[in-house]
Amino acid sequence: MIKRKFDFFVIGGGSGGVRAARVAASRGIKVGLAEGWDLGGTCVNRGCVPKKLYSYSSHFSDEFNLMSTFGWKSFKPKFSWNKLVVNKKKEIKRLNEIYKGLLKNSGVEIFNDFASFEDQYTVKVGKNLIQSKLFLIAVGTKPRKLPFSAQKKIITSDDAFDLKKLPKKILILGGGYIAVEFASIFNGLGVDVTMCIRGRKILKGFDDDVIEHLSIQMKERGIKFITSSFPNEINFENRKFNVHFKGKKNLKYDLVMEALGREPNINSLKLNLAKVKRSKNDSIIVDNYFKTSNKNIYAIGDVIDRVQLTPVAIAEAMHIVNNIFNKSKKSFKYSNIPTAVFSNPNFACIGLTEWEARKKFKKIDVFTSHFKPLKYSLSKLTDKVYIKLIVNSVDDKIIGLHYLGENAAEIIQGFAVAVVKGLKKSDLDDTIGIHPTSAEEIVTMKDKN
Repeated sequence: MIKRKFDFFVIGGGSGGVRAARVAASRGIKVGLAEGWDLGGTCVNRGCVPKKLYSYSSHFSDEFNLMSTFGWKSFKPKFSWNKLVVNKKKEIKRLNEIYKGLLKNSGVEIFNDFASFEDQYTVKVGKNLIQSKLFLIAVGTKPRKLPFSAQKKIITSDDAFDLKKLPKKILILGGGYIAVEFASIFNGLGVDVTMCIRGRKILKGFDDDVIEHLSIQMKERGIKFITSSFPNEINFENRKFNVHFKGKKNLKYDLVMEALGREPNINSLKLNLAKVKRSKNDSIIVDNYFKTSNKNIYAIGDVIDRVQLTPVAIAEAMHIVNNIFNKSKKSFKYSNIPTAVFSNPNFACIGLTEWEARKKFKKIDVFTSHFKPLKYSLSKLTDKVYIKLIVNSVDDKIIGLHYLGENAAEIIQGFAVAVVKGLKKSDLDDTIGIHPTSAEEIVTMKDKN
């Protein structure tokens, strides 16, 4: 075994780990990083980036249908799933190389293997035994799977990007953002999609009214829903998935996808040898400064199960490096983090839901707007924009903004500054809208619910 020593060693080459390693190395610290898979983590390789590319692809059928209403004569285009997959792989490979270059140019030594702890101060990476003054764990999560008979045939979001061919009929288990996004992707690409959720509503934790409007529009697009029910068993026979429900109800599908949440990717880390404590769901327990139960080991990102978003992991990385190497103690704030669901139509939000706001504040004002956007006005498409603005009645501050419609993420990203900086509804009223746009509705809403 080759013995190596570092000042700061990062386990995991995702967005958070790469950022922490780069920034630390730029300060003259001796930094190493271990990643057994491709650099970029879930987001680049099997999450945000390929998912957004596939989401774009799924919207072109709508664009084609709109063309004729704007005077364009065209022949029906032909979609190639294989072409999409090939081009996606090229883009991911390009991004992998960029991440590799950024690390090397910063002076980070990369180890292309998985790490596991030997004791509280040492990790094994391939043929290397590595000791470091400080360790950072940023290994992310992996899809959760259930023990159905057809488990090996059932796909997860990790597998969905590289299917050999599109199914004609798919069942998606789960109602979270991954399930909703893939339901919209497959539906837009012409697949017969059914979503199955244990409860009554998709996207638990988001604003109820917005989710109701999204559900209606997904149904209008042909997505089916099985609610308050879940399969007892799934087996695979004669090239079909047989899905069994209570009451002897059986349904057949070409493919089944599990999107039932994610779990910490810690199986090979041997955290017990490092004296690192975990919570009941196996996420790593950290304090307000991302320090684990081992004072020399820190953890950030999805593996600590706080807010599982790529930009949050990157912000945590910057925060922890500044704290450690500036010898400061600042806690990380998780309030007012904007987020998006790349469904069809898109949905994005920042701040509190109406239910959360009513629970937290004595009195609130709720403004809503619901309309067909100008882009669809000449067509038979039924998509509508729905906006909800939530204001604290006492000081007029904006405490929640929810937008359902095309380019929702792009719109909310800009307006997020208003919420983070404590702007008031009156500040929106003082802003002149850009006409005609859908986003101008946010600065012109007058009617309270």
